[in-house]
Amino acid sequence: MTKTLVQAGQFRGAKSQPLRNVLIYAPTIIWVNQGHKKLWWHDEPRHYTQEDWLVVPANHHLTFVNEPSHVAFYSRTLTFLVPPPAEWLEESRQKKPDHEPRLSVTPPLAYCFELLFGMKDKELSIETQQQFLLGFYAELKQLGSLHLLFPGKAGSIRERLASYLSLNPGEPHNVESVASHFSMSPATLKRKLAAETTSFRQILTQIRMGYALSLMQKSGNQLNVALTCGYQSEVRFAHRFKDTFGLTPKEYVQTLCTQVT
Repeated sequence: MTKTLVQAGQFRGAKSQPLRNVLIYAPTIIWVNQGHKKLWWHDEPRHYTQEDWLVVPANHHLTFVNEPSHVAFYSRTLTFLVPPPAEWLEESRQKKPDHEPRLSVTPPLAYCFELLFGMKDKELSIETQQQFLLGFYAELKQLGSLHLLFPGKAGSIRERLASYLSLNPGEPHNVESVASHFSMSPATLKRKLAAETTSFRQILTQIRMGYALSLMQKSGNQLNVALTCGYQSEVRFAHRFKDTFGLTPKEYVQTLCTQVT
């Protein structure tokens, strides 16, 4: 399987979907194509429709409600696993943070989004993906909006760990094998994560819960989803899901529709 530089996702709902504590582990753009998303950003409500993107930097937890209108709610996401060139990042860090993570959709941006979203089905080479991704970053840079995705110094151990775990969330990950991947001892990995006020177990759980949301978009079988996410106990999985998002797996599945119009 070809390595992916951009992860594409899609989410739908026939009924209102209130979700809390959804981890955005890497820079992500969310495009609501049908219905609207009500997001709480710094305790203030923000509404997103097809006219603008929700642009979220890495390591943010979102609380929101996905609301259908006269048609089912439908949104698509792009998650970026590779940053822009270092000199572009330096330019973006010099910009002041925006009041909210919003970017109006222009025809060039929409074209670039569709191009990147379609890469998931093409098995393109890494070199080809890099060129398409660089073109998208260049468009954001031209608009002076690259800092929305990359506002600060990249590469914290929390972000690196989350991106690594997201590639295979259901694998039986343990701190020893993961620390080895990052060329450090388990004690060092734990210490670095503690300095960022988190832990290996917390990040793994959050990644698996986010993975569960995407799996449930395709299947309502709770046991299969639990097993795929690395849980041998369906009950334990359900408790983790409820503790994370504020609703049970069954309640979430009940909000879904069978197809997008």
